[in-house]
Amino acid sequence: MSPATPLEVSARLLIVRHGETSYNRMGRVQGSIDIPMSAQGERHMTRLANRIVSDVDVAYTSPLLRAWRSAQLLIGSRDIALHDAPDLAEMHYGACQGAHEEEWPPGSSEQWREDPWQMAFPDGESLPALRRRVHRAVTDIVRRHHGQRVLVSTHGLVARILLTEALQRSPQEFWGLRIPNAAAWWVQCRVDADGGLHLSDVRSAEPVVTPELAQLVVDSKTKPQGSLGVIESIAVQLAVLQQSLCPVIGRARICVFGGDHGVTNEGVSAYPSAVTAEMMRNFASGGAAINAFARANDIELEVVDVGVASELPDWPGVRREKVRQGTENFRRGAAMSAADIDAAMAVGAGAIKRAAASGADAVGLGEMGIGNSTSAAALLAALTGASGEETAGSGTGVHGESLRRKQRVVDDSIAMHRAEMTLAGADAPREWIRRVGGLEIAAMVGAAIESTQHDMVLIADGFISTVAVLAAAEVLSAETPARVRPLFARLVLAHRSTERGVARMLDRLTQLAGTPQQPVLDLSMRLGEGTGAALVVPLLRASAAMMRDMSTFSEAAVSTASGSGA
Repeated sequence: MSPATPLEVSARLLIVRHGETSYNRMGRVQGSIDIPMSAQGERHMTRLANRIVSDVDVAYTSPLLRAWRSAQLLIGSRDIALHDAPDLAEMHYGACQGAHEEEWPPGSSEQWREDPWQMAFPDGESLPALRRRVHRAVTDIVRRHHGQRVLVSTHGLVARILLTEALQRSPQEFWGLRIPNAAAWWVQCRVDADGGLHLSDVRSAEPVVTPELAQLVVDSKTKPQGSLGVIESIAVQLAVLQQSLCPVIGRARICVFGGDHGVTNEGVSAYPSAVTAEMMRNFASGGAAINAFARANDIELEVVDVGVASELPDWPGVRREKVRQGTENFRRGAAMSAADIDAAMAVGAGAIKRAAASGADAVGLGEMGIGNSTSAAALLAALTGASGEETAGSGTGVHGESLRRKQRVVDDSIAMHRAEMTLAGADAPREWIRRVGGLEIAAMVGAAIESTQHDMVLIADGFISTVAVLAAAEVLSAETPARVRPLFARLVLAHRSTERGVARMLDRLTQLAGTPQQPVLDLSMRLGEGTGAALVVPLLRASAAMMRDMSTFSEAAVSTASGSGA
């Protein structure tokens, strides 16, 4: 540092992650391999250059082609010096470079996702080593350009390290940040007199994505307006949620919660309660419908025992977070204690936190529990004032007198508990969950509430999981109406179940949301397990790709409709 340079220096950095490459598209780890941007990546960066205000004084870039080219597109024809900074290059993954994570040595991918800071790649680097050289590069840039605005074109892990520190996130939240390709952030950087680097004041470089802006972008694509139907609505929702006109649904996870129900003693199910534990074993061995659907659609699956009525062995793929062995028979008394519902909701919240920490863009809710359609029907009846005949359907396959018995159980239970209720107002929704809900239903309520704290899509599967989301909405709305808005901002209803209570459920959701709430699919399904949610994930990915990759009329030089502008 020269004598004229102040002891403490600062600069404003515009940190940019390069545009997409063919390796990004294929899910391969590119690391320090010098892969150029794809044609789509170049288009994304050109759009970014048109959207952001980037009055910078100087620019630095990683020497890798994809970052260098991104910097060139952002600078354009302006007279801005572009410098090479080798320490801004992406991390070297050693022998793992060029491969999919599932092709890495056994256990490596899991460690990389669960504890990346403790992992070193043979013949490559570690995150601490990458952080040291990135700090060295940024410190040098700030010292050279005190008081200036500097473009820094770099890579995913480099940007993730800088933004994690600037946002003061813990190392465990490393994967929880969304760092998509062709995205940019302003960060304030300060180097103190002892050479310490301090990062703060992170702001997106892009304008706020409103529903109106997102719809204008959708309408500019090479198609008649509205011709992609619900896909267009989902694309707008994703763009607003992620605050990006290049939304991405990469990692997706289905969380399946298992629990038993004491109300099965009333003869409301066609199957014995033992099936719940047997199906948990089936999940663990990969033989259930949700296993097949998750594999077919590149979706992670997490199965959680929150209340199965027997002690399960230590099966791989099944988390043991049992609150208790099933609920009480709510026809005879409250299904759970206050401590039970709190613990079950915490289990659901924990599942969402794990998904967020892994970098999941979308999480679907699924369940397994013999008797849970009766519990869901009773909870829906309690929350809406509907009768058992309106809310209780065939579930596992009951018909005739068995179905009528199930409906009477709902009506008689609601009447009994309503006569005993002493809690009202803001406490009423939680009290109804405690009285007639299930442990897995309470877990999904907790998951839905927790999802509002994270940048992710929440997918409600069918009847039972959507009743849980409705209960979560009632809990939030009872606290203050404003609290329910973030839930609906990220909520996607997967499919219209054939259960009877769907119409009343959707009507109440629409009332709470203030906008029509309709499922994406109608496939005459009623299985549960998260199967409908798994089928919606490819449609979410297609919606994001439409918004991100589809050309506009002007980009493709395609004529618009006469007099319409589109």
